[in-house]
Amino acid sequence: MAMMPPIVRTKQLRSYYDFRGGLNTDAALDNMLDNELVRADNVDLLERGGIVKRKGYVRLNEEHYGFQVEQIIEWPRDSGESWLLAIVGPNLCRIREDQSYQAEILAPVASDKIGHFFLQDKFYFVDGQSYRVYDGSTVENVEPYDDETNDLEPIKRCRFVVRHPNSYRIFAAGDSQNPTALYFSEPNDPTYFKETNVLHPTTGDGPVQGLAVFGDALVVFYRHSLWVWRGTDPETDAVWHKVPSGVGTMAPWSVDLTPNSMTFLGEGGLYAISPAILGFDVTIEPTEGMVLNLAKNKVEKLIREIRDPSRATGIFDAKNQRYLLACTDAEGVRNNQILVFDWNLGAFTRYTGIAVNHFLYRLNGDLLAATNGFIIKMGVGYRDHDQPIPMDVLTKAYNLDFPFHKKRLLRLYCSFRQPDQETSKITLRLYVDDILRAEILEEGLYENFVWGKSIWGEAIWGFRNTITTRTRIYGSGHRVQVQFFNDQLDDPTTVYGIAFEFRPSRAKGRLL
Repeated sequence: MAMMPPIVRTKQLRSYYDFRGGLNTDAALDNMLDNELVRADNVDLLERGGIVKRKGYVRLNEEHYGFQVEQIIEWPRDSGESWLLAIVGPNLCRIREDQSYQAEILAPVASDKIGHFFLQDKFYFVDGQSYRVYDGSTVENVEPYDDETNDLEPIKRCRFVVRHPNSYRIFAAGDSQNPTALYFSEPNDPTYFKETNVLHPTTGDGPVQGLAVFGDALVVFYRHSLWVWRGTDPETDAVWHKVPSGVGTMAPWSVDLTPNSMTFLGEGGLYAISPAILGFDVTIEPTEGMVLNLAKNKVEKLIREIRDPSRATGIFDAKNQRYLLACTDAEGVRNNQILVFDWNLGAFTRYTGIAVNHFLYRLNGDLLAATNGFIIKMGVGYRDHDQPIPMDVLTKAYNLDFPFHKKRLLRLYCSFRQPDQETSKITLRLYVDDILRAEILEEGLYENFVWGKSIWGEAIWGFRNTITTRTRIYGSGHRVQVQFFNDQLDDPTTVYGIAFEFRPSRAKGRLL
């Protein structure tokens, strides 16, 4: 008869130095990976495994505009300048960067988001009621040629417009009177839309939800499907096909180009489609490599809880290789959270406390956001204007590699980084079998480390960037969680890892 291995009752040490799995709201606690987090608010993930408090933002305009900033647009001029435009309340404005970001009203608009394109150093836009052009001096209605075949009335009613570089044509959609229609201009002429220049890529997928250019293809979004065209002349090669994505979008402002893909919010997920899918039709089943649900088995629960997805807005931050999706989880409330997908790690965190109506990734790499009365620049410092950033992280419930044994906890170790001049304070809350057992304030420098300042006042003697603290803890149970919390101003808190010293006891259960 085989003998059971002896129960190890000596002290054990189990460390966790990898949090790169990020936020997981979908898996049961016991099914989560050890590197995943139950909560990951206001943090970013480090490639070597740690977590760091996200950076903050600064307000670019000193005075409140008096309205919500709904949309921000960068207009590259032929002169080499780059003008900042914005929808502020009911108006299209030029934001004067040389005058403390004051808003100069250009024209009233009929919607809080406008479709737009640039051509020949002019800015063209539609708002559902008018089709206008801004030349840098005045805003005027786009006037049609004096030709009975030219009809701009449907274009005025459109909400989406895009310039297709392969065909040199302007495509418009979102007509309130003909919601399935797609209109196109004559080549390189945004003022000439023949009355016969109208297509219906599909008649069974509902109204058009958005337009985008992906590679050489024009992509037309519907709620549950995508249709593409890759030709040069819609009149002669107007061959449309439905790509086998299985999803579409109801959030037109979430669409953005991402590394070797295009990403958007769809039913039940955040989807990234590969350019390879453009050559497939619905008779071929796509692989996961062509249509990837970034949220799958990670944050699908949060995606399902999104309210009013038409207001969701997304952007790819190329400098930091992150896709940010601003959305809301409350009825009647504007976007109140940002889901952040780290493209290199394939993992999520969440930002709170920033109500973003629209993002702009500028040509110089700055990430701007439109908020209530202000345009903000993100990724600056460690405070949100004058407010602290509440870093709040909750680990999974660790079984310390003894799933069926009760453990007596002895010590908690925490490794973190401190700023060059100040101390970093982190509140650790220890939960044993879901019960709060201890709240510990860990500081980067204890008194015995502080030997005084150098004579030049430049640094603390005995200073170390990385600190490991050891705290005696008490408690007995099967699973243990740790919450990291920090809401200090200007504290760039970084946690590298934790470890538990414990002693397992015999597994208990009913013998059969």
